[in-house]
Amino acid sequence: MPIVVVVAVGWIAQSRLTLSLDTLKSLQLNIVLPCFFVHYLSTAELPLIAAWPISWFTLLQFVLLLALGWGMGLALRLPRDTLPIFAIALAFPNTGNYGVPLATLVFTPEYLLHQAVIVAVQTFLIILACHVFLGRDRTGIAGALGAIAKSPMIWGILIGLTFRGFELKLPTTLAIPTEMIGSTYAAVALFTLGASLCGGGKHLTGVAMHLTVWAKLILAPAITLALAWSCGFTGEDLVFLVIASSAPVGVLLAIFCLEHRGEARIASAAVFLSTVLSPLTITAWLIALRAFID
Repeated sequence: MPIVVVVAVGWIAQSRLTLSLDTLKSLQLNIVLPCFFVHYLSTAELPLIAAWPISWFTLLQFVLLLALGWGMGLALRLPRDTLPIFAIALAFPNTGNYGVPLATLVFTPEYLLHQAVIVAVQTFLIILACHVFLGRDRTGIAGALGAIAKSPMIWGILIGLTFRGFELKLPTTLAIPTEMIGSTYAAVALFTLGASLCGGGKHLTGVAMHLTVWAKLILAPAITLALAWSCGFTGEDLVFLVIASSAPVGVLLAIFCLEHRGEARIASAAVFLSTVLSPLTITAWLIALRAFID
């Protein structure tokens, strides 16, 4: 409910004030999120090696879900422009806007490091995947690596990891402002998500869009559960990985579709509908997993 309330505030504010979504998204992606990475990665109490299993699993999970999504799309004969969107949506949950607040509310504080690592890994992967599979400029991997090198999010990750790895501390005059800005990330992310969803309830018809939504909310967590269990994850770590994968379709996918002239209509509608339904599906997954673990 706290997540729903903050998203609703963003929705109402956008409907009444007509805020600049480009400004909100730029603020979030280029300032707040990099500060979040710098602060939480550099000050994590757990050693970075503790997050290594989450790192390699996130990479494995993304590649597997992307491949399965591509195969399913081919089997279902999805249109050429829709196929990569379906595959990427299956592999890419909204780990930033939705996953960080969710981890903060549901799990103990040490899992915030794990969530930050997931966001970091998936930020790299989504930029790479969207440039390779959605890009129309034919720059491919070279263009993706160029975009990654220019991304403030990636630099925030690198700075945070460097300081934590060498056990360095930011000067107080930088550490306090970075913490203040980074700590607003959950609220800013959910507010921006709500504002982005305002007016996004259009184009909610179409088989491809509904397949994308239900595959993301039901199939992706189920596959993650089987994969995580087979890889040896148990207890709260297993619950965490499944809940992280059950987040709705990532907003960045819709943004990249607009930038690369992909099927932005399907991506935006999938983001909208999966976000509206996700409080119910995530709660159901959480109850079922807790009962299973107990």
